Amino acid sequence: MLRKKNWLKSLNWCLGLILGLSLFGVSLLAQAETSNFSVRPELPKNQVDRDLGYFDLKVAPKQTQTLSIILVNADKVAHQYDIATNLATTGDNGTIVYSNADPEIDPSLQFNIANAVTGPKTVTVPAQRSKKVTLKLTVPEKRFDGVALGGINVQQRLATPKKGQAGVSVRNRFSYVIGLQLREQAKPTIKPELKLLGAGSHKVGYQTYISAHLQNPQAVVMSNLKIEGYVTKVGSSKQQLKTTKSQFKVAPNSRFYFNLGDGSQRLTPGKYQLHLQAKAADGTGQWRFTKAFTVKSTQAKSSQQSTTTTALPDKPVKQTNWGLIGGLVAVIVILVGLIIWVLSRNRHHRHH
Repeated sequence: MLRKKNWLKSLNWCLGLILGLSLFGVSLLAQAETSNFSVRPELPKNQVDRDLGYFDLKVAPKQTQTLSIILVNADKVAHQYDIATNLATTGDNGTIVYSNADPEIDPSLQFNIANAVTGPKTVTVPAQRSKKVTLKLTVPEKRFDGVALGGINVQQRLATPKKGQAGVSVRNRFSYVIGLQLREQAKPTIKPELKLLGAGSHKVGYQTYISAHLQNPQAVVMSNLKIEGYVTKVGSSKQQLKTTKSQFKVAPNSRFYFNLGDGSQRLTPGKYQLHLQAKAADGTGQWRFTKAFTVKSTQAKSSQQSTTTTALPDKPVKQTNWGLIGGLVAVIVILVGLIIWVLSRNRHHRHH
């Protein structure tokens, strides 16, 4: 009877330890999905629409102005935050991207909003406190039409792990973006325009697509575009890589790739024609394009060898601590082995 009680005690202890470690791991992973800070703007008097949660300002040439944002650190420890203003660009997935610190500048851009904002690059906020951060906006002397669009990015710095803690801490990094839109007219009158710059093979990570290279050369945001496209081989009416995407958003004075298909369909070498049409949901514009392009044998071969699609994130990517997960799995495996050993040992004692 005593041996049976000891065996049950050992089994319960092992199971409890496994459960505790499992819950510990789940808790750490859950914490990794939670941001512990927030940012909000203090809207100034020249805000066009005060119901918006971002800066939408009517400005004048040579105007200087202070912009304020409130950074709240809800964590139990102090944190440092990196602050940068970026130009808005267009992602190939049809979203406006504010996180690109070194974007390709479109030749049509007259006013880069990233160069108009100065201020601290790093700030420290004590635990469970808030801090007002002021930035200086300087509008260029030359008048600009339409809108200038960008974003004020606030990103929490990762704390340097202490020696021996590399496999314990979950190192995710979160960021907030406050939009910044400037205009010199309350209602800009610029009409949207869409241009086709080219067509052909376009590589995204390890995947090769047939893509239309499109440009918005105007200082206006294009929202809710519906884009439809397909290709035909010269001498044939068969539609290939037929693709339709809705709710496309395009940043002012930017360019992007409209990828046809899902990357799994392959075109044989030869001459093709791209057919594309785009329409704004609000009726502000409609465009049709055709463009000839050639798929060479080397491009077709390269495309066939591509098996992986790389996503184009427009938000910060959370980093998973595989060291922590691997460590927890290893501990559970060891404890399962211990249970098996305890069961085997007690069975051996019963037989003797």
